[in-house]
Amino acid sequence: MHKPHYKFVLTLLLVLWTAGVLYGSLAPGDDLPPAGWLAMIPYFDKVVHFGFYFGETLLVLLLFEPRGWRRWTAVAAVILCSGAVELVQGALGYRSKDFWDFVANSSGALVAVAVAPLLQRFVKRSLR
Repeated sequence: MHKPHYKFVLTLLLVLWTAGVLYGSLAPGDDLPPAGWLAMIPYFDKVVHFGFYFGETLLVLLLFEPRGWRRWTAVAAVILCSGAVELVQGALGYRSKDFWDFVANSSGALVAVAVAPLLQRFVKRSLR
């Protein structure tokens, strides 16, 4: 059984994470913090995209705990939303859409599907 605050904390984290993803994806590049030395890592931009949607999907799966086809529907919804964000970026004029960003987003979401059950077991054991 979950402690009462578990779902509240996950909900708060999901809202904050989603806001961060949307800000990072839709704000003008000048408004974003500089990557500093991290920008020297090859394909660092793709790593960030992977991480954004890995975290998003992981939080969705931990919060709602969908099973079977609902699990894949939740993942598909995250992937479709990431595609919509890429399209919006293309329409903004000050950002650009990128197919490889979408691939990185989708990869992060799919890896989260494999990690979520492991993390879920760990969390449930620690909440006992």
